[in-house]
Amino acid sequence: MTTAMAADTAPASQDKYLPISLECLQPERQAPCDLFIRNREGCFLFFAQKGLAFDASHRQRLVANGISILHIRDEDSQLYFDYLKDEITALVRNPSCRPEKKAAAVHSACQDILARVTADPRAAFIGQACEIITPTVDLIVSDDSATKHLIQLTAYDHYTYTHSTNVGIFSIALARLLYRNHSMGELRRLGAGFFLHDLGKCRTPIEILNKPGKLDPEEWQVMQRHPQEGHTMLEEAGYMTKEAQIILLQHHERDDAKGYPFGLGRDDIHPLARICRLADVYDAITSDRPYSKRKSTFEALKLMREQIVTDIDEKLFTHFVRLFHA
Repeated sequence: MTTAMAADTAPASQDKYLPISLECLQPERQAPCDLFIRNREGCFLFFAQKGLAFDASHRQRLVANGISILHIRDEDSQLYFDYLKDEITALVRNPSCRPEKKAAAVHSACQDILARVTADPRAAFIGQACEIITPTVDLIVSDDSATKHLIQLTAYDHYTYTHSTNVGIFSIALARLLYRNHSMGELRRLGAGFFLHDLGKCRTPIEILNKPGKLDPEEWQVMQRHPQEGHTMLEEAGYMTKEAQIILLQHHERDDAKGYPFGLGRDDIHPLARICRLADVYDAITSDRPYSKRKSTFEALKLMREQIVTDIDEKLFTHFVRLFHA
């Protein structure tokens, strides 16, 4: 098989390409499809042929050239997804694999698939996300050490897909503490709702999502539509569950009835929605945003307890704090 760095290749044809994380290509495994590099001029250059034994030397060459993202043809997305799902599932089930390696692979896979859904929320990609979420939930539920590594890996940028990954990890980890007696199957059913809670933001204008100042009343009305938009999108894609419906529609509701979209009160908000709201608020505070710098874990938890989520159940918040203890 042949391989070459971008500088040694000619531009590929003008197909549609999808970005994938270098971290999602497992060492010593064959490339699942043709791989491309995007150069500074925006051209896609052929890098590696399908079937190439993608070893550590290939990774090192890319890293040495400052490359962390590769691209695949849109038509090969199913090949890549099948590879990703199989690799992640095998890693999670491998008792000899180190927890930190499992966590890194799962985290990269979640960011990869959620970035794709955010950019292109077609039903097929939503379905792929749901399938990648399953082994992620399995890892969090079954491996304390890997879960700690996952929590440490949560990133700090404001991208919707990064936020969704972080909230999914925090929420499943918290649900595991609260529902220890529940079966793996029951906990798996929570995954899609937590990881795709902000799916509706795909339909929110980017200038509203990234506005550095306070939203005006009209913009705020648009923002408040995303829970229902996400519910519609997941339902139309055919992946709606009872748990996902609750989480998507209620994760911005508040016990004081000042939340949205329905203004529900304390007795009407489901515990799953409360879990997601806690994780959502925490990640927002600890991420760099266009309008604010991120706070440390200690600062964020203190601010949440004293000012932001004062309406949240004390037991729930105590369990959430436990996630960040060494």
